[in-house]
Amino acid sequence: MQHKEKIAGLLENLHEKYATSDTSAEQDALMTQLQAQLSDWQGPPPADGSVITTAELLIEALEENHPHISGVLRELVDALGRIGI
Repeated sequence: MQHKEKIAGLLENLHEKYATSDTSAEQDALMTQLQAQLSDWQGPPPADGSVITTAELLIEALEENHPHISGVLRELVDALGRIGI
């Protein structure tokens, strides 16, 4: 599976899990930010690494009460890392 397809699948899984979870306003804001950062992404890594930073902040915010979402986010960070982001 190509990296972009893997990332798209992870994002779909993340959206499904997140939509059914009870999350805080801060977590919702981080998810919105992450979605915005990835919505127009076509492959080149962002210069400031902001996507990874946002994902890591969201993992930290969600890991205690929503480990299933944190797991998907970790897979997403790993997949992004494999393509050089």
